Amino acid sequence: MSGASFWESTWKAVDRQHLADYAAQLDRACDPIIDALKTRNAVRVCDAGCGCGAYARKLAQHGFAVSGFDLSADAAALAQALLAENGCLSGEFRAADVLDTPYPDGAFDAVVARDVLDHLPRADAVKAVRELLRITRRGGCVLATLDAADADYVSAPHTVNADGDCLFTGGKWAGMVFHPYAAAELALLAQGHVLRILDESGGFTIAIEKG
Repeated sequence: MSGASFWESTWKAVDRQHLADYAAQLDRACDPIIDALKTRNAVRVCDAGCGCGAYARKLAQHGFAVSGFDLSADAAALAQALLAENGCLSGEFRAADVLDTPYPDGAFDAVVARDVLDHLPRADAVKAVRELLRITRRGGCVLATLDAADADYVSAPHTVNADGDCLFTGGKWAGMVFHPYAAAELALLAQGHVLRILDESGGFTIAIEKG
């Protein structure tokens, strides 16, 4: 199973009560991304790899005009429905690949990618950042979270390639790709743009600013 197939099958089989619980947990959490968006006076925000829309709902509830996409059409439909059910005004949620989005240059003030880049091979993550910067206006930023490897990841059967990409070969993560980033690798993602580390607890939350 490829990384893409893993996420497609995951969203088809997702438990809706689990999604509701996850969304409620997100709503209560302190959030450096929300703070960074407000500091930068962002209005138009894209939720890249939006999943079920739990974070997009949080963004909308904080006053941002949110659109989003996910590799899985099922996830994008869940996101659109979740925001509608909660009375959140939003743009369109659609199926799209983070390496080749359908948006024009500079369409957004900011792009948020939570738990997305670290689930791509590192080489693809670099390409993804380039694409997300393309759809961000000059002076805007790409905000991303990169998880640290937890005990479940470490103990699950997996292989590791020369770039440090982990491919899980068994257990509940079978087929999933994960790249645990070290601080020294973050400059690879920034690609010469200004990089700011917003948080380092449990991994990294970063802002890549488009000059």
